[in-house]
Amino acid sequence: MNTTCPDIAVWRAWLDQEVETDHDLQDHLHACPDCRRTVDDVRDAATAAHSAVAVLAPSAVPAPSQAAVARERLGWQRAAAVANQRRRHLPRVSGGWRIAASGIAAAVVFTFAVALTPEGRAAAAGFLAQFRSQQLTAIEITPQSQADIMRTFDTLNNLGVVQGATPSEVRTNEKTAAQQSLTPEQASQQVGFTLKTPDPATLPRGLNANPRIAVTQAMQERFTFSKDKAARYFQSTGHPEVSLPDKFDGATLVVSIPAAAMLQYGDSSSHDALVIGQASEIEVGVQGNVSLSEMRDFLLSLPGLPAQTVAQLKQIQNWNETLPIPVPVDKVNWQQTTFPKGGKGLLLNDNSGVGSAAIWQQDGHLYGVAGSVKATDLKRVADSLASR
Repeated sequence: MNTTCPDIAVWRAWLDQEVETDHDLQDHLHACPDCRRTVDDVRDAATAAHSAVAVLAPSAVPAPSQAAVARERLGWQRAAAVANQRRRHLPRVSGGWRIAASGIAAAVVFTFAVALTPEGRAAAAGFLAQFRSQQLTAIEITPQSQADIMRTFDTLNNLGVVQGATPSEVRTNEKTAAQQSLTPEQASQQVGFTLKTPDPATLPRGLNANPRIAVTQAMQERFTFSKDKAARYFQSTGHPEVSLPDKFDGATLVVSIPAAAMLQYGDSSSHDALVIGQASEIEVGVQGNVSLSEMRDFLLSLPGLPAQTVAQLKQIQNWNETLPIPVPVDKVNWQQTTFPKGGKGLLLNDNSGVGSAAIWQQDGHLYGVAGSVKATDLKRVADSLASR
């Protein structure tokens, strides 16, 4: 390594966001392959260690089957380490709300990351056009493709300026939510619509019919493209043939993630849990002289994105209203399904048999049910919720 390179302690502090934004450090990292390898190694080691002990973090000791799945998943999670070290965070399920099925959790958490892609309605230049997540579709991903996607999206920081909640604000939001115990009425007021609760008779045996309820606050991320910054980045990474079109300079991508309510149903031992999430639609828009269709095409052409994933995304016909749900290949079985009162979505079943999940859109809202229960039992709860 060049003697002018920062030592590993500096990069570790930089990854942990313990230092102020340093453009000289960022420029050095872009230009130095040795330091990029060092940062990747530190990030992977930290994420792998976190994954290994995460199963010990819930409020109760996990069941043996959960521990076995966690060990088996460690390799998968390490390959996708970048997904857990985004320098600009999005809301994620915090420790107190984790579910046993790590494959399901990966699909759900990664969904929010994919929401940063411009899945939206083509807009006329010069005004805000919006995408609303009115439909769901599954996108199959491998560990390597997930890592490639997140690494590519992480380069957005090098193509412009990100504005939004700081990591400390996100952590405060998560901590506040984890400590909450709201009534349905209080939570409904915070999310802006009346929450649904399932028929207690449909809950798996042993689960408490009175859920603990928390709300994560709404957040907005704004990304403004910079042609000069993008040119320096593509040049430094060996892709001088890639350039940001002139009309993108100053265009802003706006991602609005709504407040979400989480209802957790546990048993006396807390070994099993059922989590129900409810939120308004995710919205993506653009401000400036670029349509969302043009922005989508440009981002899908960025170097590093896996061809198979890009092909799947391009095959989505109603992409202006369809939210892709990434599903880990060979880890989760999935099927499109319907719910009472016209709800349409996906039923996910972890191959380990540890857990399952259902995600659907209905009446302008997104609903999700996940937990360490059989898919048939979970679907019964989801149908009850959708019929309310």
